Amino acid sequence: MQQETPVPHMPPAPHPHPSFQQFSPAITLGEDTPAPGAAVSLASLAPLPAIGTDPRKTYRQMFQMAQELQDVAAERDRAQAAAADAQHRALQRLILLAALKDGGSPEHCLRVGALSALVAQAMGLPQKRCDMLFEAAPLHDLGKLGIPDSILLKPGRLSAEEWRIMRDHPLLGARLLEGSGSPVQELAVEIVLNHHEKWDGSGYPAGRFGTNTPLSARITAVVDFFDAVTAPRSDRAALDDNEVFRLLECASGTQFDPAVVSAMFNIRPRLPHIRRLAAERAPRLLDAPRQDYWWRQA
Repeated sequence: MQQETPVPHMPPAPHPHPSFQQFSPAITLGEDTPAPGAAVSLASLAPLPAIGTDPRKTYRQMFQMAQELQDVAAERDRAQAAAADAQHRALQRLILLAALKDGGSPEHCLRVGALSALVAQAMGLPQKRCDMLFEAAPLHDLGKLGIPDSILLKPGRLSAEEWRIMRDHPLLGARLLEGSGSPVQELAVEIVLNHHEKWDGSGYPAGRFGTNTPLSARITAVVDFFDAVTAPRSDRAALDDNEVFRLLECASGTQFDPAVVSAMFNIRPRLPHIRRLAAERAPRLLDAPRQDYWWRQA
């Protein structure tokens, strides 16, 4: 019978790593924290808060918490709406002041906003962007509040120095509006600062050319020109729509963006509706509710 060969006794191999205690940081759990290396039992740890065993009480607590969260959200929404309403009223007052300062009426500003929205829509911009243009474009000449009446309302040709002062009004208007954090006001800053730039780079204040000028300002430039010369003023008669559209054709590619001019031709059938709606709303400008996007009705 074959005997089994005895297996020699091998001592346990030393642990290749330092002891666990060497790497155990001191964790402070309170005054009763066990010393390092001492055995820790679950019973020695602080108990978790007890969870109610009554389902009805638990549901009531959950419902109360949900209701409190809803109340907080509702209060936040009311505060945001109140701030937006206050900002809207302030912008409407600025529109009225700028219109009166320039010797005109708020109808021109309202038409510029509505026509800018329609042109933007004809160019395929999203409706939200069109609504923002509707609100921002009426502020295009806000900087004229800082121009002396002797220059702004002068019936004759401006001198070189007077013209230099007049050309500062985009910068003045941008300073009045910048830094608000409001998307509409930031868009208004973009328009105010750039709507006197020209497609060929001969405009002011920065001499931007082509698409270096923001689209919002390129749209407002065409609309402002069209509405300004088709509306009568104390110092001149209004031009006929047909004549002004011929002028736009001539200035397309030099003063104005050809794509914007084309869109302006596309919305021509809606001009009478915009003029009627603006005339109806101008006397109630300061009472106009926020988000009254009446341009969509044209």
